[in-house]
Amino acid sequence: MGPEMGWMQWLIWGTGTLVFGAIIIGVFIAAWRASRRPPEQLSAAAHVAREQALPESVQAELAALNRRKDNGQLSEVEYEKQRAQVLARR
Repeated sequence: MGPEMGWMQWLIWGTGTLVFGAIIIGVFIAAWRASRRPPEQLSAAAHVAREQALPESVQAELAALNRRKDNGQLSEVEYEKQRAQVLARR
């Protein structure tokens, strides 16, 4: 058998274990928070929304309209018309 660990080794081992556990928990919390964030708008609508400081609900509605336009469910004219309506309601 090898030598037993002294109190200093136990202190170092315990501290390292706690720090490692805290890092793991921090990573899980960061991943959970990132999954709850609304999807990022990858268009000019995101820039306009940031400049105008639009509420989250309006940003989500604009993002949904943009996705419908990108999927071909809305024409460009319908998209602009509905987008103007959403912005007028805010």
